[in-house]
Amino acid sequence: MARLVLLMSLVGSLALPAGAVAGGTSYEPTHPPRIAAATAEASAFYLEFRAREEPHGFGHAYVTLGAVEAGGRVEQTVVAGFMPKSADDDRWSRFGLPVAGLVGVTRSDFVRRPVVRFRVGVDRATYYRVVNEIRGLRRTWTTYELLVRNCNNFVSQIASSVGLHTPLLTAQLPVRYVRELRALNARLSPA
Repeated sequence: MARLVLLMSLVGSLALPAGAVAGGTSYEPTHPPRIAAATAEASAFYLEFRAREEPHGFGHAYVTLGAVEAGGRVEQTVVAGFMPKSADDDRWSRFGLPVAGLVGVTRSDFVRRPVVRFRVGVDRATYYRVVNEIRGLRRTWTTYELLVRNCNNFVSQIASSVGLHTPLLTAQLPVRYVRELRALNARLSPA
């Protein structure tokens, strides 16, 4: 009973944006995460946390990693987030029910501009450790639950793995979550 009361209060605090409906037509198929190898000539690496709003949903938070090549060219090598696995899973997840989840990407992760970003520089060892962390989460994170294990939890897991401070509450809109993550770690942002 206590969990039901908590669930209802958190769902109320997440209030869907105007026009959002459970099972709306905005679902995009999910795919495995993009993980491309960084070249041996890469001179620097970064980890970026991103969040965007969705026209008919809560929004989405995800991570990217990249390398700065010897000539100064920046190349994004990894894109990954955590989301419901199918259209049916997406529909039912909006009611707070546990559904099949997938560490992966959608087309929007590549083509839609994030509302908020937070980038930190990492060394080569940390870059590869985060890549391995994403691969491990892909194997073990198979259940998505809107209020318990969601895209913000995924971002939090990655942020914690590199020693960043993370917001206490992950059951919030992704744009707010990444803004709070950035504020908590403002000293690390590039000038």
